[in-house]
Amino acid sequence: MKVLVVYQYYQDRAAPGHSLVYELTQYLASRGHDVTVVSGETGYMDPSQPQVPWYRRLVRREREGGVTVLRTYTYSELHRSYIGRLLSFLSFSITCPLGLLMAGRHDVALASSPPIFPMFTAWLICKLRGIPFVLEVRDLWPASAVQMGVLKNRHLIAIMGWMEQTLYNRSRRIIALTEGIRGDICARGWPENKVALVTCGVDADQLYPDLAAGERLRQRFGWEDRKVILYFGALGEANNIPVILRAARRLEKNPDYLFVLVGNGMKREETTHWLQRNGVTNVQLLPPVPKEEARSYINAADLCLATLKDIPLFHGAIPTKLIDYMACGKPVLCGIRGEAQTIVEAAGGGVLFAPDADDELARLVTELAHDPTRCLALGDSGHAYVRERFSAATMRAHTESVLSEAISDSLPKVANGI
Repeated sequence: MKVLVVYQYYQDRAAPGHSLVYELTQYLASRGHDVTVVSGETGYMDPSQPQVPWYRRLVRREREGGVTVLRTYTYSELHRSYIGRLLSFLSFSITCPLGLLMAGRHDVALASSPPIFPMFTAWLICKLRGIPFVLEVRDLWPASAVQMGVLKNRHLIAIMGWMEQTLYNRSRRIIALTEGIRGDICARGWPENKVALVTCGVDADQLYPDLAAGERLRQRFGWEDRKVILYFGALGEANNIPVILRAARRLEKNPDYLFVLVGNGMKREETTHWLQRNGVTNVQLLPPVPKEEARSYINAADLCLATLKDIPLFHGAIPTKLIDYMACGKPVLCGIRGEAQTIVEAAGGGVLFAPDADDELARLVTELAHDPTRCLALGDSGHAYVRERFSAATMRAHTESVLSEAISDSLPKVANGI
């Protein structure tokens, strides 16, 4: 197959943030497929722009392993404000068609959303060129933005809703990353045989229990005598960071506990100001690190945190950090209702708390941090569950089959005997 992938934040393991799309494309290339990616200039966690002349930034060609990457100009300050994020989405919507036109003719296109604006312009180009289009849905837009209170303009909501409906109607296949997303799409009328479930997975050779790596990092940061409660990932509106900060403030008189937040996002600056304003000293805010370093940070923790805002659509969310924590054999404190809660319960890999209950979170930290036997049991159980059910290799093979089906469906049907 000649596969065209559209994803605004394409990056390898050396960059901060997840590398799921990178791993998928490298897998497809290793299987003999010709893969081209059209992406923006920067990663989600790292807004630094390339040091090249302006005239080379409109579209530039790179090679990542076995994959050709066409990077198009995008506004990079997406974490500065909601306007900044919108400008980032709109800039890629305008420039990604240039990359698509330069990419040549492909057998199938896979576009990963959100954001939704670039997906729409990508679909238009694919329609004009007769390329079967597959849409991967990582988050339900615009519904999640509306429920978070981020998107309020009724005209913009209507436009994005129309785009979403058009993309679902015109896609050959839809890939949903969680049962909740798939269920929502099917409940609104799209046929079940059109919507495939392909959850996120982990590579057992990248994320696994590694006590030595964890100890080295604890020594590096001087955490040897502390109970480290780790949050690793995006610091955005959806991630409900305030519940972690409030729990930390409840425990700040006890020198045993250190809350470590590793990541970047729109709420990072606000989090820094909150810590300074309230004089909270038991929270350490670290910059995002490459995905290839995630194992060391997770293994350095005593407990790991997964939190999201308590809105109905997030009941169908599975943060990748949740699976990553359990892959490393770490006990999870999960403040997410719905599908993530079900995974933690089924795995026996952690303890649940109500999404906004900082008092409950603080209590659980004090209970678990000094109970190594229970923590070890939770970590072992979660690790075994993820190893059995969340294999990245299986998920990539499933995506490959979905792309192949989309191509087959687009071929002219030949009548029997003709």
